Amino acid sequence: MKKISVIFLLLLISLTTVLYVTWKTPQIAENVSAEEINSDFYDVLLVLLDPYARKVINKEYPSRSYALWDAEILEIKRLTGGYSQYDFTVKVKYDTYTGPFNPPEGPITLTFHVTTEGVSVEKIQK
Repeated sequence: MKKISVIFLLLLISLTTVLYVTWKTPQIAENVSAEEINSDFYDVLLVLLDPYARKVINKEYPSRSYALWDAEILEIKRLTGGYSQYDFTVKVKYDTYTGPFNPPEGPITLTFHVTTEGVSVEKIQK
């Protein structure tokens, strides 16, 4: 009788553990794209690059503006590989507009050089 109780108790603990782990593990839908999963990271990157983009776009086109929700990260490239190497280029397309009714003026693509020393704009494409 004791042996059956021990086996029953072990099965109960095993089942409880499996159910708990299954319930606590976050489930990712199969149809979710990598962009959707990383959208928070992209948004943070756009916010951090915003002061540099705004400065360059306002210098080139003082009457133009853009919205971050409409900006698109086209490419992120690590320039140097290896451990603790933080040297990147980030290419972002900004759809610009002017005026109170926001007539579109066309995209401006900026290429940023991002390091631990700071951020600079390497290239402006109209």
